[in-house]
Amino acid sequence: MQKYIKNDLSKIRYFGDDVKVSEWIDLSEYRLMTESEITKHETPKPTEFHTVWVWDNEPSAGHWEDSRTEDEKLAYKRSQYPKLKRYQFMRGLLEMGFKSSDIEAQIMRIEDEYTRELTMLGFKDAGYFDRNDQSIGVMHDVLGKTDLEIDEFWEFALNL
Repeated sequence: MQKYIKNDLSKIRYFGDDVKVSEWIDLSEYRLMTESEITKHETPKPTEFHTVWVWDNEPSAGHWEDSRTEDEKLAYKRSQYPKLKRYQFMRGLLEMGFKSSDIEAQIMRIEDEYTRELTMLGFKDAGYFDRNDQSIGVMHDVLGKTDLEIDEFWEFALNL
């Protein structure tokens, strides 16, 4: 198989070994692909985030890497968490040793009135809880938990 790439990298053409390529394409616009280019082109990206090609030590061998920072990966992971139903959220808190009355008391200690009221509203009246909601961030501070501990809680509560 002969593989040609357009000089501006916009198009790849494949031809059988017995084909006279110059009869089908203008060779001033195309060139024969190298083994390395073929390897890169034919190796599928594992996800949409794998955007950087890294050559391995072997000739014509490499792999795609996810170019996001660890923080970007975590933010994306958190954006993909399903919402927790109220029961899952409250049961998860109880399993962690937090009673709702204790959490309400902690929320009442928030100095900023708007933030306090918004957090209390979200805690008492929400039908579901979104991992990236602002009130979860405030409650994470109130409970003294890290982001990773909240992630673990979320994954645990999803199974309740």
